[in-house]
Amino acid sequence: MHSFPRKPLSVEEILSRLNKLSSSDLDPFSGRMFGHTYDTGIEELRRLAWKAYELYLSKTMLDFTVYPSILELEREVVAAVASLMNADEGVVGNFTYGGTESIMLAVKAARDYFTKRNPDRTPSMILPVTGHPAFVKAAEYLGLKVIKVPVDPGTFKVDIEKVKEAIGPDTAMIVGSAPNYPVGVIDDIRALSDIAVDHGKWLHVDACIGGFVLPFLRKLGEPVPDFDFRLEGVTSISVDLHKYGYAPRGSSVILYRSKDYRLNQIFVHASWPGYPLVNTAVLSTRSAGPLAAAWATIHFLGEEGYLKLASMLLRARKAIVSGIREIGLSILGEPEASIVAFTSDEVNPSLLANAMKKRGWYIQVQPGSRALRLPKSIHLTLSPVHEKVAGAFLKDLAEAVEEVRGRSPPDVSGILQAIMEQAQTAGNVEQLLGELAGILGISEGKLPEDLTLINELMYELDPMFVEEALKYIINELFA
Repeated sequence: MHSFPRKPLSVEEILSRLNKLSSSDLDPFSGRMFGHTYDTGIEELRRLAWKAYELYLSKTMLDFTVYPSILELEREVVAAVASLMNADEGVVGNFTYGGTESIMLAVKAARDYFTKRNPDRTPSMILPVTGHPAFVKAAEYLGLKVIKVPVDPGTFKVDIEKVKEAIGPDTAMIVGSAPNYPVGVIDDIRALSDIAVDHGKWLHVDACIGGFVLPFLRKLGEPVPDFDFRLEGVTSISVDLHKYGYAPRGSSVILYRSKDYRLNQIFVHASWPGYPLVNTAVLSTRSAGPLAAAWATIHFLGEEGYLKLASMLLRARKAIVSGIREIGLSILGEPEASIVAFTSDEVNPSLLANAMKKRGWYIQVQPGSRALRLPKSIHLTLSPVHEKVAGAFLKDLAEAVEEVRGRSPPDVSGILQAIMEQAQTAGNVEQLLGELAGILGISEGKLPEDLTLINELMYELDPMFVEEALKYIINELFA
């Protein structure tokens, strides 16, 4: 068991330990990762962002009267993002530490806006099944009911007719994605906007991924549908700068059509002996480092830089989509931004990911769900650097596909049967979950290197059981 260090370590010892701890981590700047990193390949930009981060690292965003430059930086960053979203002068927003915080604030604002007008109703949120889990998390924290609606099985865009059916007097918010994370397609935001206008409902557009991609793809001539403030029904938009804004984590912006909507986001407390506490975001004391780095990144790249990176991204997407289809794999939906997802009846995604890992690539497995009729798939988050490595990636992918084609994943039927039997007889759920963790090779705070068995079980088991099991496992991992 780790205990509090009694003696200080030297700088050399500390850095040595950190290097040893991180030695098995993936390299986010290797160009070989298709998830959890957004890499321009521009070393000068990376150094600049880190320098700006360091310059403001110890300055807090809590009190802008102490550091007035922070207020100006935030106003400029928000204005830049708002202009990308075709905002008029009435649009306002704030800088947050990530998409989840931006979404949390939008849900909180929508909830309070609704309950002020409907004090006797429990607010609900209409969310596509492809909507980001951050909305479910926000609803869980803030006491909203989530009504999930299906997507078209071919396009993976939200079923507009099902949204219309779900609208009711308790609807506080409708959500659309531009694009969604699992597949990378854009929901019909125009149709959602019309619904929001007709029914007087709040429409939030999750452009966390697409906010810094779609505007530039449109300028390059790509057929990007309207998704921003040009549509009358759009009330709020979340845009991440630490994704395709290429700023360090965590950097995001939440935008509102007017100050009247944003007013419900702000927290103020003066009924105590201390200074009046004012928060425009969820977090209170937070370093201004990410804000300064985001400001520096935007000004370093400018529109010309972002257009150049978007063109690289577009070429990478076209090459990789074409190559995947030539290999014989099936693209899910029709990619419209920077995400590609694919599946196959002959190739198991987990086995393929393992085969690619041996070749030095990281691709993300999406386990899917039999109960929800969601296919097993591979998710690729593309970066500009992938234009240069697309050929090598596709060559290795083709070899990996042939290596695992027709191979069956581990048989989980016995485990499923044991779970079913114990679930019916065991009074102690923790005992059942503990035994499951042992079967899966989860022990001593570590996951097994091969996650194929876990992914197969997640596909076969009821999602509610999966969620409870993962809660238990995570609780153990962080013990």
